[in-house]
Amino acid sequence: MRRFLYALKYRLWRISAPCLTVCLFIHILIEKIHKGDEMSKALEDLVEILRPTRLDVDLYRGKGSSGDGADGTYGGHFLGQGTATALATVDEDRFVHSIHAYFLRAGRPGESIDYRVNRLRDGRSFSTRRVSASQGDRVAFEMSASFTTHTVGETIAEKIPADFDQLPEPESLPTYLELMTNQDPLPFSAEWALRPHGIDVRVVNAPWSANGMSAEQGIRMWIRAAGNVADDPKLHAAMLAYQSDESLSDNLLLPFGLTWGSPEIFFVSLDHAMWFHRPIDMNKWHFVDQRPLVADRGRGVACGHVWSKDRKLIASFTQEALMRFE
Repeated sequence: MRRFLYALKYRLWRISAPCLTVCLFIHILIEKIHKGDEMSKALEDLVEILRPTRLDVDLYRGKGSSGDGADGTYGGHFLGQGTATALATVDEDRFVHSIHAYFLRAGRPGESIDYRVNRLRDGRSFSTRRVSASQGDRVAFEMSASFTTHTVGETIAEKIPADFDQLPEPESLPTYLELMTNQDPLPFSAEWALRPHGIDVRVVNAPWSANGMSAEQGIRMWIRAAGNVADDPKLHAAMLAYQSDESLSDNLLLPFGLTWGSPEIFFVSLDHAMWFHRPIDMNKWHFVDQRPLVADRGRGVACGHVWSKDRKLIASFTQEALMRFE
């Protein structure tokens, strides 16, 4: 029944806009069915994406992307699979603490992706990996990742967002699909905006939310897994890497009244850096605070921070994008 409802909803989205109300009703019905499930179908699909198959020593194959709403592969698809692949080559006591990635070419949606891992170093406390992702003979993505053992050290108290204690509770906000269904026109491609996602996103600040932009003109949201995911720290880290690309670069376009779905721009991510300060539990709600930093000479940089509900800074990330306006 669940798979039938997903298929019906997807077909209705592709027919016409008047079907959106029916789609929303079907989505609510699916959510009721999910209440007794450990994972939603969308979360099952995401977990499958983030578990590439081992083909040989340090060679893995990941499932191709779909439903990205663009001609190329969603950048988070590369980030999540690259992180998962690198994590598969380090000892269990090693935790990813940083990744630095470059998007070299647009991936081909629907086509599997091969990941080759180069083991640069395995020391007593740190390991370093380089990951190269290709489709056929085309390298599309390169990433360096560093891992460390769990240690205890000195701390600096984080400065939480000024309005953290006044943020609306996640459950009080509409689901992403409910939010998008009420947009006319949609800010993004319907293929992306109106499909189920493995991450439950509750938007706090955005032009398409009731609260509008944040005080720093950024997009902010609560996120968690869309269902209960296994207690696997490596999987949870890969999920966060996957999600970190979801709307980060949009922060650069919003001051101009645009999104990545706007037809009058050429806009692609160039590189992405991420630091994991602490392990994350994607079964719990986390607050993502994003904002633009700078835009000049056809390029822009945006940053984001991920906070737990108990005021701990979990991760920080930045991204540079190419911006060409027609």
